[in-house]
Amino acid sequence: MQKTFGHVLAAHRGLGPGFDFLRIALAFSIVLAHSFLLTGNDEFFRSTPLWFAEYALVPMFFALSGFLIAGSAQRLSLKNFLLNRGLRIVPALAVDIVVCALIIGPLLTPVALSAYFSSADFFKYFLNIIGWIHYSLPGVFENNPTHRVNGALWTVPWEIFCYIIMSGLMMTSIISSWRKTALLTAGFIVAGLLIQTLGPHLPYRVNLVLGTVFVSRGAQLVFAFLLGILAYQLRDVIPHSRTLLAVCAAIAIAAIFVLNSSSIETVPNRIFVIPALVYITTFIGLTPVPLPSVFHKGDYSYGVYLYHDPFLQILIGLAPGVFLVPKTGALALYAIGICAAMAVAVISWHMIEKPILGMRKKFSFVAKARGVDEASEPKILPVEKPAKA
Repeated sequence: MQKTFGHVLAAHRGLGPGFDFLRIALAFSIVLAHSFLLTGNDEFFRSTPLWFAEYALVPMFFALSGFLIAGSAQRLSLKNFLLNRGLRIVPALAVDIVVCALIIGPLLTPVALSAYFSSADFFKYFLNIIGWIHYSLPGVFENNPTHRVNGALWTVPWEIFCYIIMSGLMMTSIISSWRKTALLTAGFIVAGLLIQTLGPHLPYRVNLVLGTVFVSRGAQLVFAFLLGILAYQLRDVIPHSRTLLAVCAAIAIAAIFVLNSSSIETVPNRIFVIPALVYITTFIGLTPVPLPSVFHKGDYSYGVYLYHDPFLQILIGLAPGVFLVPKTGALALYAIGICAAMAVAVISWHMIEKPILGMRKKFSFVAKARGVDEASEPKILPVEKPAKA
């Protein structure tokens, strides 16, 4: 009998043995990509196979998210689902925004503090907490190649959008039907194809809105998220096959050399490449991968992703002669920046994220729905009966 994703989950008591590794590996890889992009190596980065990191890494994170939370969405009430997501995402995000605006900004800005604290950009920066993204603080990092305080925040509104989609799936019971989810996912990609083709003939604002929702780089993330949900729903059908993994890896490798960085903003390639990335993501997540013991003490991936950009920017500002050397400067920045990001992520986990996550144990739905230690968060729900149509 062909082994499926569901069989692997059952063998590991419903836990994804490789998701710990996958999360931290993706986070570390994103820091490497940003080390090149923040140091002005954009042309080099996007003209080499490295460009595919920008295409693949964040969609893989969203596919992972879709797979992991699909099970809890099938079991929790909408209120409790949103409470869980809010407690996981918002506290660390809020701390990041506050620290950047009230500590890092005032220390590094050349602008007079009276002007800094009265600037519209200062007040707008706090809107990041609710997903309305603003990248600038007065004068901060103005001499760096990229002036954004934290460019990684661009994914926050798309993550919120995905939770809105999941809420809709829960309210309509689509989350319990893989056929309806598949139809929705197919409709999403078809809409993207149509809008990309017909967009120039539409009114500008209509094309802008529809293009953002269905065609943009953010739409790529939504597609990966939906496929992650579908992968969970079909876990008892999708083969856990090294042959299929090799095929998907071949598709990804071919994409590196056939496509280019502009493909991130186009739809047709997603039909082939994103499903391959989703399969690779899920396969790795269901495969035991050893990790150094430090990574078993907490889920540091969110902190690494959330905090790394400001600290890379700080390092660039402090030693531009070292970190802005073409190519090698980016590697030096990564070597030091990943240590700084990891240190901050560890502090964030043990002082902010873990204590907040522990609050969920007070709600009975947590114990009933998850049956695992909530503080660890990389686990997925026990496999029960096969997904129904």
